[in-house]
This record gives sequence, structure tokens and C-alpha cells, in this order.
Amino acid sequence: MESHPLNLAHQQHRRADAHLINNRYDEAMQCHHNAAELLLDAMKSTTSSVALESITLQHSYHLKQKDLIRSKKEQYLRVKKAMDNLKCLGKDPLQNIQVYDNSKVQVAIYRTLNESDSLLQILFSKNNNLKETTTRDVVDGKKKEKTQENVVEELQTLSQNLHSLVEQLVFQVEILKDENMTLKERVNYLEKERTKYLNLPSSYDLNNRNISTNTGYEGHSKDLAQKLPVVPEKIPNRPTHFDLNALRND
Repeated sequence: MESHPLNLAHQQHRRADAHLINNRYDEAMQCHHNAAELLLDAMKSTTSSVALESITLQHSYHLKQKDLIRSKKEQYLRVKKAMDNLKCLGKDPLQNIQVYDNSKVQVAIYRTLNESDSLLQILFSKNNNLKETTTRDVVDGKKKEKTQENVVEELQTLSQNLHSLVEQLVFQVEILKDENMTLKERVNYLEKERTKYLNLPSSYDLNNRNISTNTGYEGHSKDLAQKLPVVPEKIPNRPTHFDLNALRND
């Protein structure tokens, strides 16, 4: 019975959870892929409509978990990069204070999302009666499972924290926009100063010069055409006709 595809799929599911706890995302995705394949085999061994419906739902769940873990992997890589930036900010804190703030907010957002996903996973597991690894608190040396009310309260707190962090991130984006605009204005000013110092024509002057040159050329062509004399059309010469018969009669 342990070698039944359904039981093997559950084993792969538990392994995926263990890999996910240790941030081994590729291994976790592979386990969910294996579980989905085993569930397809399990569908062939039963004709019960109820069992087929349950197995189909589990198969869909494992496919969705692959996409979810892939997204978590990308988040993990981003937050790891942000944390590496935080470690390198001890040399010049005044110069890197903006980078520090951005990285700090990114790390906080990732942690909040990760905790929210974990709590949602607990609720999902209980609603679907799946064998999931649940988050536990250690109280007086004993493991206490989180109740549904505790999970909902923690989710509400995390949601509020996430809103606050997103507002901070939006505020930082607005600051960066203002700084970008200021830098553009500074570059334009320095470009004008460089042009004056080197006595170089600016792009505006070059465009005006090209326009005036084209206009002058067209006007010169018109003046030249007006000054040229008009040559009348030459009429072709026709030979004079003499009536020789009148001379003969005389």
C-alpha cells in the first residue's frame, strides 16, 4: 500500500515542504512535479468519481505550487541581493543611505509576504484536509499548533504592515523621480555652460541655421529666376512662294 501512487505523491509533497523551508526551491518544484505525475498514475487505478475529483484537485494544487515556488524563488533572489547590499554599506553610510533605505524596505516587504504565504498555506491545508507542515510556536517547551483565529489575526497584522511598507516604497519612488528630474535639469545647464565656454553652436542654433540655409537657397533660386530675361519663342522660317505662271503669261 505504501507503494501506491497516491501515497508516493504525499511523500513527494512532504519532501517539497522540507526543501521549501530550507530555501531549496528547485528541489521543491521537482517534488511537486513528481507528485503531479504520480497523481496522474493514481487516476488510472480508480473508477470512483469522488476519488477522481479529489485526485484531480490535488493534481491541480501541485501544478499551482510549482508556479508559486518559482515566484518565491525570484523574490528570494531579489531579497538576497538586497541583503548583500546592506552588508556592503559600512564604508560610506552618507553616500549609500538611499540604497540602504531601498534595500531595507525590500527585505521587510519580502519577509512580510513570506509570512503571509505561510499563514495562508496553513489555512489552505486545514480547509482541504491535506497533510501539511504547520507553523508551530514553542511555549514552555511544548509545541502548540496555531489555531485558525490566531492565523487570521496574524494575517491582519501582516496586511497592515505590508500596506505601510508599500507606502514607504511609493514615497521612495517619488523621491527618486524628483531626483531624476533635478539631475536632468543639471545636465542641461552644464551642457549649455560647456557650449558657451567652447563657443560651440548648440543643437538649437544648428537647427535654425539649417532652416535659414534652406530658406535662403530657395529665395536665391526665385530671385535668379526673376532676373533672367524672358526669351521669346522663336518662330521657324518658312520659304517665300512666288507665282511663276503670272510672269510667263506676260
